[in-house]
Amino acid sequence: MTTAITGKVCSFTYGAKEGTAQITTATVDETASSETIQTLGGSVAISQGVESTVSCDFLYDGDTAGGFYAALKAALMAGTAGTLSIETGTGATPAAWSGQALVTSLSAELPADGAVTCSAEFTVSGELDWAEATP
Repeated sequence: MTTAITGKVCSFTYGAKEGTAQITTATVDETASSETIQTLGGSVAISQGVESTVSCDFLYDGDTAGGFYAALKAALMAGTAGTLSIETGTGATPAAWSGQALVTSLSAELPADGAVTCSAEFTVSGELDWAEATP
C-alpha cells in the first residue's frame, strides 16, 4: 500500500521575527562527504560529515513585519542562521526536519497575471534533524 503525503508547512524563526508559510515545493538534500586516505593496509574512507541544503517555494505573505518573508529577509541581510522547521503530512505527529539554517538565497517572482511567489535556499549548520511521523 502506498500513502501519499500532502501538506507542507515551513516555519522560520530569526530573533524576534517568526513566520510560517504553506510551501508549494520543498527539497531537502543531504549529502555525505568522505575522504579516502592510504594506509599500510590499503585505502580507507573517512567520513567528513553530512552537508544539508534546503530549497523552498512558497506564496509571498505580504509586507507583514513579523511574517515568513520578513524573517527570511532579516536573516539573509544579517548573514546569520535562524531556526528552520519543515513539517509534512498529517497525523498525530507529522514527519519533520529541523535545524539551524543560513538563508543563502531569497527571491520573489512577480508575474503580471498571477500570485506572487517566493523561493528561498538554506544551508544547514550542523545536522538537520529528522523526526518520523506517527499516525
